[in-house]
Amino acid sequence: MKTAKILWCVSSILINVVIGIYIYLQQSGPTDVAERFQYMNEIWPLYGGHWKAELILICMMAIGALFFAFYFKSVSWTIIAVGKLIVLSTYQYMLGGFRNTSIELASMANQMATVAFMFGSFVFYIGLFDLYLKSNILTPWLRYLAVTFSAIFSIGFFMIYLEIITWGQFLIIAPLGNLLYLINAYYGWKIEPLKS
Repeated sequence: MKTAKILWCVSSILINVVIGIYIYLQQSGPTDVAERFQYMNEIWPLYGGHWKAELILICMMAIGALFFAFYFKSVSWTIIAVGKLIVLSTYQYMLGGFRNTSIELASMANQMATVAFMFGSFVFYIGLFDLYLKSNILTPWLRYLAVTFSAIFSIGFFMIYLEIITWGQFLIIAPLGNLLYLINAYYGWKIEPLKS
């Protein structure tokens, strides 16, 4: 239990650092697709290192969620874990498909990673919504925020997945996701073992 809590809490906090680095890298690069892929390869140690760090954190989060799913026999935690396992599949495309590849291959890898990331994130936030809707671990106001934020993000990612809105449009509310990850970390810290 202790290891799972540490994995979940640490990854939920540090993912905010990774998100910040990603935003910085995206804003620093060119907007043209071909130029962006070239730019990524020019500074590949930054991009590759960033994605490898993110991969480790998402893996830690998935392991923590899987433990909680088995330990508490929880459907909510199972959905959360499945969402993160789907997201884990995106890194093979990003780490393997962008480095020194043609624009066509990089674009295909990007499409594959994007679809998996959007759907996996949708599943993850649905799981969080279900978890916070049923749980009484958090204080009422914090629980209300967690339910609201997870609902917003599950709807948002589903709309992106259906191509109703774009990722760029959705980024306006991205800071709420950072707050939700911090709530997730606090929630994980507050989890208590089952009483025998």
